Amino acid sequence: MKTNTNFDLIDKNKVNFLENILGSKFLNKKKIAPYGVHWIFFNENFNKKDLGLDGHPKRGKNIPLLKGYKRMFAGASLVFKKKIYFEDKIKKITEIKSLSKKKSNNKNIYFLNLANTFFRDNLEVLKEIQTIVFVKNNHVSNRDKKKSKNINLKFLHKRNFKFNNIDLFRYSALTYNSHRIHYDLEYTTKVEGHKNLLVHGPLTATYVVNEVTSFIKKDISRYSFSLLKPIYVNEKITLKVYRSKLDKSVIIAKVLKEKNEIAFLSEIQFIS
Repeated sequence: MKTNTNFDLIDKNKVNFLENILGSKFLNKKKIAPYGVHWIFFNENFNKKDLGLDGHPKRGKNIPLLKGYKRMFAGASLVFKKKIYFEDKIKKITEIKSLSKKKSNNKNIYFLNLANTFFRDNLEVLKEIQTIVFVKNNHVSNRDKKKSKNINLKFLHKRNFKFNNIDLFRYSALTYNSHRIHYDLEYTTKVEGHKNLLVHGPLTATYVVNEVTSFIKKDISRYSFSLLKPIYVNEKITLKVYRSKLDKSVIIAKVLKEKNEIAFLSEIQFIS
């Protein structure tokens, strides 16, 4: 499988932009970069002739053309091995691990797994496996009725929030993300079949993990999450946080839409 290597400097000023998008305070008295900070660095830069209709690089080399399919970020699994500090120079190696096909309701769905490994000098600091899913433009999730179940969970925290158009614009600009589903309403609704602009998956994931660590002040070893339903711009959503009764070092965080439907489901493993 093809690999790609990038370098970036973990610049404190850029993280401050992220902090202001989220309305959070990551930086106070710390030299340690916040969890999820890697998603705003290592931005891909492509000539516009190399971009596809959706704003992502054209398919056809490592990924099949998949004409008529929309791309969606389905989730990720992260292992935090060492702290990342401001002004660290970090190397990122990306490898396509697999591309598989499954059927759902007699329609093909393609799953792309990407492995991202991050190094400071020769020391591995972070490992991430991302899952990207390609579904037909008219695909409707069959998980719409998935409801929140809290068996063996102790409730800890609740917060209502939403992301507006300004948040989406600023995050797209910060990450140099040109995927049109985050800013082009006509394309999003008429081509990809969504009802409104979509919130970036990494933006939601960054918000959730740093909200949780703001009141559970311990280091994290693992963070995994799945995006089960789209979260739309200006949509009122609720973050609910629970501790596992079976393992007190495990936190379950859910982002819920109306009618208690789960849009984002995550598990965070704290270091005891």
